[in-house]
Amino acid sequence: MDEVAPVVEVSGIFADEIVAREVADALNRWFKWILSEEGGVPDMFEPLGVDSTDWAWSLEDVDWQIGPHARTLGPEVRISIQTQETYRLVSGLLRQLGASSARVHRE
Repeated sequence: MDEVAPVVEVSGIFADEIVAREVADALNRWFKWILSEEGGVPDMFEPLGVDSTDWAWSLEDVDWQIGPHARTLGPEVRISIQTQETYRLVSGLLRQLGASSARVHRE
């Protein structure tokens, strides 16, 4: 029987709440795209200065079964994700998208 992955919250602080909302929106589109496995890579990260094709993941690249969700609290983006390992890469993505800091909290 597979061990159930813990819920991890990854968060990043951005320049302001407008940028944070743009990042959360792009991340949620990315999560949905990974889960749908439909079509080519959408240009979700380009407006934020990151090449989306660098993040062209499939379900085989992640260890989550339930899609993560990004939300904002002021200039902070928080992502809840049930994962053993993928949270590390998501934390790195937050940094690439402009987070001044990224933190990981395990529940």
